[in-house]
Amino acid sequence: MNRAKGIVLVILSAVIFGITPSVTKYTYAHGSNPVMMVMLRSLLPIPIILAVLLIKKIPMKIPAKTLGKISVIALIGSTVTSVMLNMSYNYVPVGMATTLHFVYPTFVTLLCFFFYKERIDRAKILALVISSAGILCFFQGGVSGSLVGILLALGSGMTYGFYMVAVDKWGMKDMHPMVFSFYICLFVSAYTLLYGLLTSQITFALTPLSWAFSFIVAVLTSVGANAFLQMGIRYTGASTSAILSMFEPITSVLCGVLFLHEGLSGMKLLGCGLILFAVYLLTRKRTVIE
Repeated sequence: MNRAKGIVLVILSAVIFGITPSVTKYTYAHGSNPVMMVMLRSLLPIPIILAVLLIKKIPMKIPAKTLGKISVIALIGSTVTSVMLNMSYNYVPVGMATTLHFVYPTFVTLLCFFFYKERIDRAKILALVISSAGILCFFQGGVSGSLVGILLALGSGMTYGFYMVAVDKWGMKDMHPMVFSFYICLFVSAYTLLYGLLTSQITFALTPLSWAFSFIVAVLTSVGANAFLQMGIRYTGASTSAILSMFEPITSVLCGVLFLHEGLSGMKLLGCGLILFAVYLLTRKRTVIE
């Protein structure tokens, strides 16, 4: 029963993460922009998270060294990742951007190999080759704007790979998730506000619908989806959850086609399939052990 509950929670989390790119792109047409969206996504949930921490009397004090590590993770792993991924939506379909971003398990493997000397077995090597082939499927048409979007989406996957490795290797995974989310949101809000002011991208001239959708995305991702994923991992294990999270790019592709009228060629579909299969290979061995 608990395992079934965990499966439902992880899939629900992945579906929410997959839907939000289409909603995010809608806000751009109503006065918002990538930097503003990232800032609101981190800023708006802070009062909710803080209320939960205070009501449940969860200690918020952390060592200065830990706070320093979180500031780095928030800058590279969260702020840069979110800005690049959201910017990519202006150049390529959200389904393509999300699928390209979802090669981050490959980057996690490479970072662990080069910096933490973790062994890469045959399954991981095969996954790297297949995911690279999947990426090549998106290079078609020769449109420079599309190339910019592809590079931004891939870059977001690399920085998110850093995020996952840092959370694992720097001891952040042992923190209370709400405390960690609180400080991440604080730092990301500050970083994006500063960057937005320097680049004149901070604007509050959003339509009421844009404000509403921004708030919905912020709450769904920072409070809802993250919590669902954490609870799901508790019941199903990390590797099984990683496989179930493949519903995210699938959902993103479907939402792009259904709601944004984005095209889906055979090559793009093949690319999605190859990348998802590569992610499956990266997690399959550990899942069997679990």
